[in-house]
Amino acid sequence: MRIISNFFYFSLSLLLLILNFAPYSYGIGNVDWVLLKENNEGKEWIDKGSIKPLPNDEISVLTKFFKNPTNSDDNGELSLYVMKINCVEKKFKDTSINGIPQFNSKWQTSNNDELIDVVIESSCSEFING
Repeated sequence: MRIISNFFYFSLSLLLLILNFAPYSYGIGNVDWVLLKENNEGKEWIDKGSIKPLPNDEISVLTKFFKNPTNSDDNGELSLYVMKINCVEKKFKDTSINGIPQFNSKWQTSNNDELIDVVIESSCSEFING
């Protein structure tokens, strides 16, 4: 029984040591939120440090949207999105909303939503110039 107990604690210690030095453990770091635009709908930010190149003239970016309260009882709503953006076609799709993967998301245009437009323009510009 003592051998099993020692083996368990050794295995657990080894696992914690390996996970501590795993590359993804360093993925959680400071974000560089930049407020892009504020209007009657809410506020839109991007994390400049999260912009990553993808194939086919696409990028990935982390965005934050605060939806303004609709009445006095409402505090507003904050949401995090991971967006794929096609910089050539000016289309986007949400691949994650508040940490929940969106596997069936479809490419779409901004439909003249000025907050989405500014995310697309700023993210693509930051990627090209960054």
